[in-house]
Amino acid sequence: MDEEMEKNLIQAVPLARRGTTEEVANVYAFLASDEASYVTGALYVVDGGTTIAKGPVGHLVPKSLRKEPEGNLELQHRHEGLRSKETHRIKPKKEKDIVKK
Repeated sequence: MDEEMEKNLIQAVPLARRGTTEEVANVYAFLASDEASYVTGALYVVDGGTTIAKGPVGHLVPKSLRKEPEGNLELQHRHEGLRSKETHRIKPKKEKDIVKK
């Protein structure tokens, strides 16, 4: 990618910068965590707002807002899922109890 292409790419992003690997990975970490236990069928677009932008607006963003997060982003997610939690299961109906229409 040459400089002109990169400049155009960044201008198309409303946050006026490329996303970091950590920012994208944090979405996956959230979805794999207990905090996302009620998330079903959602669509997460991690593109700095490019999908919803109406044209190249990145150049309008003040330079003070274009900074990438500093250092490593801390994750505080547990990885045990539902292993230590009480769950309630719904018993499937027996075939003879299902009314056919």
